[in-house]
Amino acid sequence: MSGILTAEELSGLDLSVCDLAVLSACETNVGIRRAGQGIQSPQTALHAAGARTAITSLWKVDDAATRKLMERFYTNLWVEEMGKADALWKAKCDLRAEGHPVRDWAAWVLSGDPE
Repeated sequence: MSGILTAEELSGLDLSVCDLAVLSACETNVGIRRAGQGIQSPQTALHAAGARTAITSLWKVDDAATRKLMERFYTNLWVEEMGKADALWKAKCDLRAEGHPVRDWAAWVLSGDPE
């Protein structure tokens, strides 16, 4: 065992009761193109496994900025009781307002159910 969960393995899980999956690592929205199969990314695999909503990143992101964004996201989601899309948008806006460069907050995307 390598300790690495592949998109293929992830898509084989039963995530039918998973409302939100957050992959707060780098490039979790980026996949490998395979002939006859299209692009298989961790984000695609989450939805194939049944997750209703996924938050993933498009490029390498700064660890400290990611931590700050995720803290704001979860505060917005759980404390402020915002919908998932609004909670992520507000967290991104907060980092932008604090002067963080685009690369620190724009990589994060939400797919699936925004509520």
